[in-house]
Amino acid sequence: MSDTVVVDSFRIFSQNVNRNSLLLESILASSLDDFDIIFIQEPPWRLVRHAPSGSNPEGEPVIGTTIHPDWSLIVRKSDLRNEGADNPRVAVYVHK
Repeated sequence: MSDTVVVDSFRIFSQNVNRNSLLLESILASSLDDFDIIFIQEPPWRLVRHAPSGSNPEGEPVIGTTIHPDWSLIVRKSDLRNEGADNPRVAVYVHK
């Protein structure tokens, strides 16, 4: 038995969110049934939390963008410890 799925077309959406977290969260939540792939220009990129660290009492900073349980996030690798260092200008979300 094959696990292959044939898709005739993809529904794609593109939006510049101008680093606005609320707008990006709204797009991801409201587009579940409308789009398969979402391209985001200027995604918000900020400190998410501090992860426990054995060498740093304040913890290691975790920098990133908005995630959603129904979307897989694709971004290029960057320096995740430096919030201002050449942040990604595009994020791609693929519906799971």
